[in-house]
Amino acid sequence: MSERAQQRTGGHGKAARWALPVVVAAVVVLAAVAVSSRYPLPVVIGARPAPLYAALALLAALLAIAVMAEPEARKPRVSMTRRQLIDLMVWWAGVFVVVALLTYASWKAWSVLALFCSFAVIVKIIQIGSHLQWRVRFGVWTPFAAIIAFFIVFIALGQFLGRPNMPPPITAALVAYGPGEPSLDPATRPAPDLSSIGAQLTRAGDRDLGGLPVTVFTYDFHGSGIDVYEANIGFPAPQGSVGADDPPGWWAELDGTSLRTGPRGTDFLVVAWNTTVADRIAATLAGQE
Repeated sequence: MSERAQQRTGGHGKAARWALPVVVAAVVVLAAVAVSSRYPLPVVIGARPAPLYAALALLAALLAIAVMAEPEARKPRVSMTRRQLIDLMVWWAGVFVVVALLTYASWKAWSVLALFCSFAVIVKIIQIGSHLQWRVRFGVWTPFAAIIAFFIVFIALGQFLGRPNMPPPITAALVAYGPGEPSLDPATRPAPDLSSIGAQLTRAGDRDLGGLPVTVFTYDFHGSGIDVYEANIGFPAPQGSVGADDPPGWWAELDGTSLRTGPRGTDFLVVAWNTTVADRIAATLAGQE
């Protein structure tokens, strides 16, 4: 084989190495989006869609790279070249980005597990890096750099722990309960009859509520608005919510607004201006099963 042919073959091999992970990542994202369009996968998992899809895509690409790699290149060895060790460190850095994205995406308790996994991955990266000869001379600036790095990590951790951790459907319901009314598609569910308690239907339609397909019904009750949402699965409970009975569900007070859930064939969420009204609406809805 001529030298030019060998170069051409090598070029095709490098292109395939880059193309295959990208294709695998794209297929995984498209599949996740397709499933989520019919079934709210991010809501069920308890993660925000964008960082969840990014984590799935990167994880798929990393797994494809690992499969294509030689078995002896997957673990740090004394006989490895500097380039191989750096490639392995970069791969594990990608794993760290995956678990960091999952940690950030989640609003459920499993984010703590992902956070601990990120620490374990950092230890792995340091362990691989210990095989490298860095040829770095430590000077008087080293302690100051260590202190600055410590404060950067401390501030980043504080920002993570203090971030708003509200489920997107609940955030969207709170935002919609106000003067700005989002556009709606035609309603695919019949409106509950709340005329027995004096509530009059003023609006109905389907919408995407933070990644959860729902039908919303707005009622006028004694001159004030009430939103009733119905979905095919239960509404995710925010932090600080309390379990409730008759009907079974949960309730919460957020930003001066009361939320109450319960089952009615499909699950419902009531958004009202106080708990008494929300409980009364929920009891009426549950009585129509």
